[in-house]
Amino acid sequence: MRQARPGVRGKFVQVESRMSQTGANADEWVAIKPGFDGMLALGLAHVMMKAGLRRPEAAGRAGSLIEGWSNGLAGYAPEEVAKQTGVPVARIERLAREFAEQTPSVALIGGSPLAQTNGLFSALAVNALNALAGSVNSPGGMFFTPQLNLTPVRAGTRRDEQPRPFEKIAADILSADRSPIQMLLLDGANPVFATPRAWKVREALMKVPFIVSFGNFLDETSVLADWILPDHSFLESWVEGMPEAGSRSAVGSVAPPVMRPLHETRAMPDVLLEAGRRLKRPLNPALPWQNFQEMLRSAFEALPAVWDTVQKQGGWWSDVTPSAQSAGTLDERSGRPQTAPTVRFAAPQFDGDASKYPFHFLPYASPAFYDGSVAHLPWLQELPDPLSSAMWSSWVEINPQTAGRLQIHQGDLVEVTSRQGTLQVPAFVSPGIAPDVVAMPVGQGHETYTRYASGRGENPIRILAPMVEPETGSFGMGSHARADFKNRE
Repeated sequence: MRQARPGVRGKFVQVESRMSQTGANADEWVAIKPGFDGMLALGLAHVMMKAGLRRPEAAGRAGSLIEGWSNGLAGYAPEEVAKQTGVPVARIERLAREFAEQTPSVALIGGSPLAQTNGLFSALAVNALNALAGSVNSPGGMFFTPQLNLTPVRAGTRRDEQPRPFEKIAADILSADRSPIQMLLLDGANPVFATPRAWKVREALMKVPFIVSFGNFLDETSVLADWILPDHSFLESWVEGMPEAGSRSAVGSVAPPVMRPLHETRAMPDVLLEAGRRLKRPLNPALPWQNFQEMLRSAFEALPAVWDTVQKQGGWWSDVTPSAQSAGTLDERSGRPQTAPTVRFAAPQFDGDASKYPFHFLPYASPAFYDGSVAHLPWLQELPDPLSSAMWSSWVEINPQTAGRLQIHQGDLVEVTSRQGTLQVPAFVSPGIAPDVVAMPVGQGHETYTRYASGRGENPIRILAPMVEPETGSFGMGSHARADFKNRE
């Protein structure tokens, strides 16, 4: 949450369950129970409306999606919100007044809160708070970038409604006598490492007759492939991107390769285009492009732009809305339909009996390795963690009160256990975490990923419960499990 007034230094408030590097640099750090971020946002909105600082209708359609909004969110009084979130009543009331009075102000949500089983609600609640404060589509606030669809639209092109969640794909393969997928192409993904063991992704992939990987290095998934066709690096390839935020107008970026390939690699899109031309049963309609560069040019030329200009400036952006009939159309991402039913807060779900597993287990994206996809780089392994100074290893973060009660000291080897499995890692005693939460960085624990990452540390994802956000089907690195731990020394 950021607040500012003209001529006055802005204030940065970080709300989270475990102090991140961002939180360590905030003006104010607010500890909250995992999964209750959306409730806190609505608690702030309740105070603002009850005090007459904002009227309910100021939130417009965003507020109308929240149950009880028109009545001032009576169920989100500070006393009830404090009981659920762990944030004191006085702090809730003060933050609400500051958010309303020190304008422009904006609330941003991301990371672990969106990876909870109620992540979508939390996102809706924060967006409604921003709308109430007048922070949407206004200077100093937030803007929802219109999204370009640069997929060339041709007669006969099939468009699937929604991609299937990976756990559903794995379950279907395991439940069938014959795998419903006879050929699997993998590009930039390592699902064997990045999903809970309870999904049994490795077992599912073992039933697929033919797997092709475009990976540059052997990892837990590509080692199962029948063929490995190494892709160029991003510096050797044409790259494009569609930013989802940060601009008031639609943006499409594109960049050519900046160097020749160092090895005998080939760009994945070019491989697929050539394979499409060589099929015994021709594609209908056929793919007309000889290479990925031609495909990008075809897509961008559908916009009111010149390809030479697009290359020169690194992309396309304009306040001119592309024609709805052209290939480059703006997706209608207005969220829920106007007739959508209202939603209400649902407590996050955690796997395991709280009496047996009293701690919330919170994996978080590593500042160095993020999700573990770059753990094979030795210079990142040598990078000290900003808060713990640890290198080449994994650790579990424990509150000093908890560590004292369990007689755990800095560096002790501890056992972290959930219903899904057990890890053994050194303890890092830190005041920047709640007494009922234990946290681990993601990225280490690879079984197969070059000599620098293989057999190093532990992968916390493997002991997470197979739980997803029910409406989006997404799985993230939030605290999907309860855990217990004990000293092993």
